[in-house]
Amino acid sequence: MASLFACGDIFSRTRTDGLVCADGLAALVARADYSVCNFEAAIAGYGAPQAKVGPHLRQPANTIGGLRQQGFDLLLLANNHIMDFGPEALAATISQAESSGLDTLGAGLDAERAYRPLVKQINGLTLALINAGEAQFGVIDHFKRPDTAGYAWINHPSIDAAIRHMKETCDFVIVFSHAGLENYAIPQKEWRERYRRLCDLGADVVIGAHPHLPQGHERHGESLIFYSLGNFYFDWTRGSGHEDRSYAVWLELERGRPPSFRPVFHYTRDGLVDLAPDDRKIDLEALCGLLGEGYEEAHDRMCLEAYQSYRQRLLSALTPDSPLRRLKKALRRLLGSPAKKPDSAGQKTLMQLHLLRNEAYYHAARHALEIQAQRLPPPQDG
Repeated sequence: MASLFACGDIFSRTRTDGLVCADGLAALVARADYSVCNFEAAIAGYGAPQAKVGPHLRQPANTIGGLRQQGFDLLLLANNHIMDFGPEALAATISQAESSGLDTLGAGLDAERAYRPLVKQINGLTLALINAGEAQFGVIDHFKRPDTAGYAWINHPSIDAAIRHMKETCDFVIVFSHAGLENYAIPQKEWRERYRRLCDLGADVVIGAHPHLPQGHERHGESLIFYSLGNFYFDWTRGSGHEDRSYAVWLELERGRPPSFRPVFHYTRDGLVDLAPDDRKIDLEALCGLLGEGYEEAHDRMCLEAYQSYRQRLLSALTPDSPLRRLKKALRRLLGSPAKKPDSAGQKTLMQLHLLRNEAYYHAARHALEIQAQRLPPPQDG
């Protein structure tokens, strides 16, 4: 039997020692045979900000050593911020992890490394681990060349092929995904179907991240699907009093039996992630209930709401600047503004690319438009 601890997103901006867990939780992480987290951004001190939409995130280099000290064994790198500072920062992150005795998965300086599964022998079991994310900045998809640095795409055919192959040679296949709409308590239909398909191909467990909030879990056949573990430690824009209540999972894996688990409820207290007392635990049963009765209606509302924001941003990106706005920008250039952001046209191009490439946005927009189309009155004859 083997135990595996898996938690959600880690991004450390303020803790330069990398010690993000309180003692009790750190002891639990260290007690598992193998412990996994999503490492949301490359380490600082390397590379330069890349042309992209949104914030550029990086973490103190000591974060890696701190996570190793507190019991973590694997950093998942397939996420939308891992390439914020380019190949140099990614290479430094992988090198620092290896020097600290940590495995990495899901990103690399070429497609072969990014898509390569990690095979681990633990207590006589052979585990295959796979990590990939939805198409966002930094993804190696059909557009990118094989020698391009970046992270693996969850919808790439090689992911399906890897699962089928690993199922033939390993006792368990575990897939970690980074995808979905942020800040919603339910997953999109498309990701539910994709994760179920991964299980049909041979995945025993699928574990999701990226929405920043916890979502429910369910069984598909004998496989387990956790749609989002939410944040583990994430101090980018959180106030000092934000508790980030969520859960991690403690998996029990035994040859010849379906995987089992127990939730590990946690919250942030005094700047550290700690085991949650009863009055700080999320209602995981209620989150799972959202996947059943009422899901369709809630999903429609979510997509319609998300589409409103998406539509406004896309219209802004497609609309040329007004003459007054162009004049203001010209004056700033004449006055020697030190700003190094892309010009307005370049920023609009990046925003268009971001909004059209992002799979979660595409799914939400399509679903919302399909709902609106169904509500249109029938055309009049003649």
